[in-house]
Amino acid sequence: MEHALDGLKVIDVAINYAGPATSMYLADQGAEVIKVERRIVGDTARRGGNTPFLQLNSKHFMAINRGKRSLTVDITKPEGQEIIQRLAQGADVLVENFRPGVMNRLNLGYEKLSALNPRLIYASITAYGSKGPYASHAGFDRVVQGMAGAMFRRDAEGRPITTGVWIADWSAPMMMAYGITLAVLVRERTGKGQRVESSLLQAAISMQLGDMTIVENDPSPPQAENTANYNLFECSDGVYLNLAAIFPPQFARLCNSLDLPHVADDPRLTDPRRRNELYNEVGPVFAAIFATRPAQDWLDILQEADVPCAPIVDRAQVPYTEQVIANEMIVPVEHPVVGPTRIVGVPIHLSETPNVELKPAPTLGQHTDEILAELGYSSKRIADLRASEVI
Repeated sequence: MEHALDGLKVIDVAINYAGPATSMYLADQGAEVIKVERRIVGDTARRGGNTPFLQLNSKHFMAINRGKRSLTVDITKPEGQEIIQRLAQGADVLVENFRPGVMNRLNLGYEKLSALNPRLIYASITAYGSKGPYASHAGFDRVVQGMAGAMFRRDAEGRPITTGVWIADWSAPMMMAYGITLAVLVRERTGKGQRVESSLLQAAISMQLGDMTIVENDPSPPQAENTANYNLFECSDGVYLNLAAIFPPQFARLCNSLDLPHVADDPRLTDPRRRNELYNEVGPVFAAIFATRPAQDWLDILQEADVPCAPIVDRAQVPYTEQVIANEMIVPVEHPVVGPTRIVGVPIHLSETPNVELKPAPTLGQHTDEILAELGYSSKRIADLRASEVI
């Protein structure tokens, strides 16, 4: 076996981001993924942030559908449902992210498909979970962030603000890929598939593991972290540095590097229970010192002293930084329509089972005839399905 998931066959009928990104993680490790899309318009993600140049190949779509094959099917029609049912009979995994009940109404629910293929692993992502008062509601990342408590920060006017990244849309796929591989492992022992479920809300809450831990009998009020040793400072060239001198030895080395050795021994600063107390006093001192030199000078000084720190890099520059390139975090692909493109690389590496060589996302319906032929459809039958607007 060259790749970890070689031989695993996946049907992706999901739309937008969380569902398709789930099957992306499986494709990255060798799974064969068939992406089912609507006729003419395709997955909604094709149009998100699209431009005339991209031609229904938006950046987000290209990112999360790499290495898949595209099949266009109208799954609201019985003939289209039959195609998915035939695919499911030979598949290992199906990924969907519609509201609860939608797949049942399309004759593609878990009970229907698992009866056709008891080994099928049926992965469902919802916005809020399959139970509770919001179970049937639609939801997107920003909406879920607010319900999950992730929009606790406020702007200058006191309005809640988002995290700045899609913590639900991008973490739910990782969890679902984990759940699917667990189900595959269990199937190796039992021979039976099962349903795997998660939601955007569960993912957003899981991204706040420590903050969501409640010790019922602890009388201490919640305390926001606002310290000089775990903060950012602007240097003389306008570049900001992040500091994370969390532990006492690190904090001592930081203070010595700033020529403030007496601060390192102040118990009000070294005691974790009191480290917020003198932020207003020490923070401006640190800020004034950092403002005297350019960022690279401070990086050299602090890294020599083994003080955890790094520059704050503009998002547009991240793909071109040496650290990112060295670890293949951004990799080039050649898209058949868009041309040379850089996409995020595979975030994990196994020493004995390498990741696949990343291939571009498919164009809309690129593999429809090929996939149907593999299912046994004749050329005439394929032509008839196209004429009746099923494919």
